[in-house]
Amino acid sequence: MGEKKHQHPKVKDLMVDVKEFHTIPIHATFYEAHGALEKAQKDFLAGRSKYRTLLVEDEKGTIVGKLSPMDLIQGLEPKYADVIDPNRLRFKDILYVIESEKHKKVLWERPFDQLCRTAMDTRIKSFITLPVEGHKLRKDDSLDEALHLFAMTRHDTLFVMDGNKLVGLLIFADVYDYISKTIEETCTLS
Repeated sequence: MGEKKHQHPKVKDLMVDVKEFHTIPIHATFYEAHGALEKAQKDFLAGRSKYRTLLVEDEKGTIVGKLSPMDLIQGLEPKYADVIDPNRLRFKDILYVIESEKHKKVLWERPFDQLCRTAMDTRIKSFITLPVEGHKLRKDDSLDEALHLFAMTRHDTLFVMDGNKLVGLLIFADVYDYISKTIEETCTLS
C-alpha cells in the first residue's frame, strides 16, 4: 500500500470558531438551559444550525465553557461533581464510586423525584463543562496531538485555546471526516 505526501494540518485548520455556536449565559437556570438545548436541537434538525452544543458565556460575554445534553443530565445530580472527576476515572471506576457513594447517601438515589425543583433552582454554572487539562488543545497544536487526546479521553469535543482565551471547539466527527477523506485521497493499493 502506497501513501502520497500531504500537509499536516493544525488544530486551527479543523476547529469550529466559537461564533458558530448558540450561546447561553452562565447564570441561566437548568430550565432555561433545557429550553435553549431544545431550540438548538430543532435548529440543527431543520438545517438552520450546524451544531447542537451551546457555549456558555460569562457576564462579560467571554466564552467560558460548553453545555451539552449530557451536562444537563449530570446537572440532575450535582453531587456527582464532588465525588467523580471524569477526566481521571475509567468507566469501571465511576460505577464503583457511584455505588459506594449511594450507600453513604451522598448521592440522590432518585434524581427524577427532584426534577422540577432542580429545573427551577439550579444554575448551569454548577455543572457546565469547563476547559480543563485533558480537554483542551492549543490552536497551533498538530492534529496528531488532537488524535491522541481524543483516543485517551473519549471526549466528542475538545476546547481550542489561544493563550487563555477559548476560541473554538474541535469536534471528533470533523476530525474523523478529515481522516476518512485523507485515506481515500492519499492511500493507494500497490
